[in-house]
Amino acid sequence: MKKLALLALTAAFSLVSANGFAAEKAAASAPAIHKAKKAEKKKVASAQKAQAAKADASAPKAKKAKKHVAKKDASAQKAQAAKADASAPKAKKAHKHAAKKHAAKKEASAAQKAQAAKADASAPKAKKAKKHVAKKEASAQKAQAAKADASAPKAKKAHKHHAKKHAAKKEASAAQKAQAAKADASAPKARKKLPLRPRKPARRRPLPLPSNSSADAV
Repeated sequence: MKKLALLALTAAFSLVSANGFAAEKAAASAPAIHKAKKAEKKKVASAQKAQAAKADASAPKAKKAKKHVAKKDASAQKAQAAKADASAPKAKKAHKHAAKKHAAKKEASAAQKAQAAKADASAPKAKKAKKHVAKKEASAQKAQAAKADASAPKAKKAHKHHAKKHAAKKEASAAQKAQAAKADASAPKARKKLPLRPRKPARRRPLPLPSNSSADAV
């Protein structure tokens, strides 16, 4: 127990001694720290002064350069403005042309839409009329077909009669040709068989007797 108390006292004394030593050391080094801080402040102040002097020295050049840049910018702006003024009529003309073109397109589109609407409106009527015409044509075709069917036997009969007539004519012509050929072939033989006839003397016509009127005149 005593040993523990002794150890505690020794530790406490050591701690107090260490604190006192540190305090003495800090008190001894305080002036040096203060001096170092002061020197640092002076150094910073000198650097700031040098930078300010440098800035003051370069200010005219910077001002001159800034002025030159401002003049250059002003000249560029003037040139651009002059160019814009020069190209304004062309731009205005182009804009006017584009506006006219746009208006023409708009009108054409409106006309197309109106025409399409008109076509859509007249489509049912046109369809109905087309259907009516188709029905009329179909009826006409049916009537014509019925007429053709009705006249087909007559036409067939007439064609048959015409064919028979033509065949009869052909046969008659062939028979006539054959008969003529036969006659031509037998003519020399018939001429050869006929006897020669003596020629008769030519008869003289008697002179006319004088009439009574002519005798009285003598």
